[in-house]
Formats: sequence, structure tokens, C-alpha cells
Amino acid sequence: MMPGGLTYRPANRRKRPLWAEFIFALDRWLRRRQGVFEYTHDPECIFRIQLQRLRSEVVLSDGTFGRPGDQAIDLHLWNEQIPAVPVAGPSLAWGRRFNRCSAESLHELARFLMNEPDLLDITIIRARAGLDALHRIAARHEFEAILEPVSLSPWECVHWFGENILYWLLTLACNSGGAWPKTFWRSRKVIYLSRRVLERKHIAPTMLAARAFPKAEDHASSIAGQGRASQQKRPPTDRFVEPSAASAI
Repeated sequence: MMPGGLTYRPANRRKRPLWAEFIFALDRWLRRRQGVFEYTHDPECIFRIQLQRLRSEVVLSDGTFGRPGDQAIDLHLWNEQIPAVPVAGPSLAWGRRFNRCSAESLHELARFLMNEPDLLDITIIRARAGLDALHRIAARHEFEAILEPVSLSPWECVHWFGENILYWLLTLACNSGGAWPKTFWRSRKVIYLSRRVLERKHIAPTMLAARAFPKAEDHASSIAGQGRASQQKRPPTDRFVEPSAASAI
């Protein structure tokens, strides 16, 4: 069982053509074979993850250092939950929505990693972005593009060609044939994110808010307690007090 042990739950059960269901079934089989899994049931999450090993040294701008063989997390797009791209291509509204989904997905990933002691040694998250629009969005979340010095083997070139075919078919299936994908060849720019940056952006603010909230709650309780004590000390009166507008609501 993968870390987290989420059971499979289809993200989008709208009616699809039979050929589209076959493509998604093929994608599910490949995910199980490659160990790609979901780490949250959040409907806004657009990533799945896979545990992989680094092939070369990686040095990030915050000082994070990865050696060949170190375990890392690969991000994969959760095709069924990605906002549908307009027929004319990615728009500003689509970019904003994708950016919000990316932020929510990374927040859920940070929470997932905090609750998985077996993954404490992971310090690097990486992804392969195939669209220029995705590069710009990834940069907002402090991903870094690093050129991998290791050249591809002939088998890996064949594997990437097969991925191009699968991505093309998945894009067509997600749109139920309504719009044909405009690109077949995809670039494979590898982008990296430090776990330290991930936690700083998505865990630290939550912990600060959690620490501040009890203090505010205790302060409010103290004020309420002082109010009750003053009411108990106040002598009774027979004078009629007209209710205010606030107390009448």
C-alpha cells in the first residue's frame, strides 16, 4: 500500500463516450503499475504523486542538496480534475483557476508529508512541465528549473514518445472529443521545489494562525467572564430599561 493509503475514488463521473472510458482505464492501469497515487480527496487537487530516485545531484537556491539515489517526489497531473482548457487555448481566467488549484494541491501535499513519518527523508519535489503557461504558474510557487545533465537513453526516448501519445489521448478524453488537442510534442522541462519552501509557504502560516487563535479566544473568554462578574455585583433595580436595537435582533 502506498503512503497515506487512499482508496481510489473517481474524480469526475460525468457521462463519457466508451472510447474515453477505455483511455482512462488504460491510464489507471499505468498509474498502478508505476506507483502513482492520490494523496488527498480534495476536489480542488490537481496533482498525484510518485516516489522516485534522483539520477543526478540537485542543488536548489535555498541550499537544499540532493544526491543520486535520494528519494524524491514526482508530481503528476490529475487529469480528471484539471480545469478544462478553453477551445481557444489557455486564457487568463483559466490561468487564475489553475493557479488556485495548484496552491491548494501543494497545501494538501505539505499536510500529507507532515503526517507520513516514512517520508521524512524527502527534501525535493519535482515535476515535468510541458506547457509555457505551466512554467509561469510553477514559478509563482517557487519551483526552480534546472537542466538535468544526464542524457536520455534510447529506451527513455521511446518512453517519452509513448507519453506524448497518452497525454494527447487523455486531453482528448477529458474534453470528450469536443476539442482536439493542438499540440502533440511536449517539452520536458524539469522543475524542482524544496520541501523547506513548501512547508514555509503552506504549513508555517497555518501554524502561526493556530497559535494566535487560542490567545484571541482566551482574551474573549476573559472579557466575557469579567462582564458576567460585573453583572452579578450590580444591585437589582426596578427601573425599566428600554431595549436597544442590537438586543432586539
